[in-house]
Amino acid sequence: MDHVCIFYTDENKTAPLRARYPGCETVRLHGAPDGAVLSGREDQRVIFAAPNDDLQAIAAAAKDLRFASAAVYPYNNGFAPAEPIAIDLSKPRLDYMETEICHVCNLNCKGCCDFSNLRAETGVYDFAVFEKDLLRMKELFWGIAKIRLMGGEPFLNPNIADYAEKCREIFPDCDLRIVSNGILLPTIDQGILTRLRDCGCSIDISNYPPTRAKRKEIETAADAAGIGCNFGIPMNYFFRTILETPAEDPAPAFRNCIFTHCHMMNDGRLAPCSYAYCISRFNKTFGTDYPENDLFDLSDPTLDGWRIIEAFSKPHEFCRCCGRGAIPYRWKGHVSGKEAKKEDWLIRDTALGRTLAPAIQRTLKPAAIRLRAAIRKKRAP
Repeated sequence: MDHVCIFYTDENKTAPLRARYPGCETVRLHGAPDGAVLSGREDQRVIFAAPNDDLQAIAAAAKDLRFASAAVYPYNNGFAPAEPIAIDLSKPRLDYMETEICHVCNLNCKGCCDFSNLRAETGVYDFAVFEKDLLRMKELFWGIAKIRLMGGEPFLNPNIADYAEKCREIFPDCDLRIVSNGILLPTIDQGILTRLRDCGCSIDISNYPPTRAKRKEIETAADAAGIGCNFGIPMNYFFRTILETPAEDPAPAFRNCIFTHCHMMNDGRLAPCSYAYCISRFNKTFGTDYPENDLFDLSDPTLDGWRIIEAFSKPHEFCRCCGRGAIPYRWKGHVSGKEAKKEDWLIRDTALGRTLAPAIQRTLKPAAIRLRAAIRKKRAP
């Protein structure tokens, strides 16, 4: 057997690996490693056993090293792999990806950040196209840390378990979650929920007022299937985020944004955030001309994962259209496209939008990011 070296962060998590590879070498990692810590083992098989969120930095540190083979053994992602997952260090790992598997919603919130209440078409993300897009993403990235299946309302897609299972098949390293308002959960067939549980998929519940009214029913349905169900903080407010008049410089909005990692894949395209991908719905409804080309075409054969990662780490074109500070307003559901107004999303050019809201958001951003990270890391048993 080739010599195996296991890099780990928690010795308790390495027991299955040490049993599988008797006589292996183990090296403890403290924090994000540099290449020097990992080097000197170019003829060895290496396995990185680490929390899911740390694997991207670990693999990036090793990208210029030439091991006999490399694999990861993630934990804290809700799905313990049967064996280490082989990876290709010539490619990066993407930190996050969301995808809209259903075009319609049962709540249609005022000011929905995906403009779901403005969509005229119904239906779902075609499964064959979805699979093709995932395989293309696999060509660009060896893994994805977190994948979230969204809508609209994803439980309106009757084949939701197929989508989750395909994600797990192609990206076995991911922390896989469904983002739902939860209202339909008590009506979903237990067989579907069991399939979601078995592929290591949990549910993140957007905690709207109608959701809170059904919380006990939602928790009962999830508990019966043994599927993790994580309630977010109560959402009594939504936020206007789009500038009525785009700014010249995208950098200030990017610096203030607390959602700079919300990359979205749909229908052969990958966008830096959901606003950049979904803005075409707003333009079509209200006759505006916000840029719709701030995305990557997955059919482009010249795409490179490292180039995409670099682009996502910097201000991009659509950032000019976002305010440096969001404007809150009371949440309201069941606002149809005919009832929606541009003002549900737009920040007017006032002192509040120019000065006060940006100052508040800049101050609160560190705490908001920590809170969001804590909620997203949590997994109900």
